[in-house]
Amino acid sequence: MSSSIFFKKKKRSAVLLDKHHSIRLLKTNKKRIVNKRNNKIKGFEQILVKELNDEMISTSNSTVNEISEQKGNITIEKLPVTFLLKLGKEFFSDLEAVKYYYNSNQENYYKNRSLLEETLQSSINQSSEDVQAKIAEFIANK
Repeated sequence: MSSSIFFKKKKRSAVLLDKHHSIRLLKTNKKRIVNKRNNKIKGFEQILVKELNDEMISTSNSTVNEISEQKGNITIEKLPVTFLLKLGKEFFSDLEAVKYYYNSNQENYYKNRSLLEETLQSSINQSSEDVQAKIAEFIANK
């Protein structure tokens, strides 16, 4: 009785595989081949989950970009420090918070992330619309 249940379970799980492999895998009870089939099924599941996640991320990114473009505000919160420094050197190289971030002689600026974010955010808000558009594109292309 239990073997017929096992056979039905194997049959259902093998539906994902193409006919040639599924017929071969259903006819065997060898542990190695059964594990191989189960791993293939897990692989298909992982691919599907990854594709769904990528699709969800792309749709959420596009909506976030649309919202940020509508507001006109560029937020730099939760971006990595290295990216903030690249952004600062690209557009606002004269800011002291950008210049002295890794300089241990400058205690006020040395690894002070909050000061770096505040100065970059205020500089972005005070800049012209053309520069803000370039910054938004720079952040989007990250």
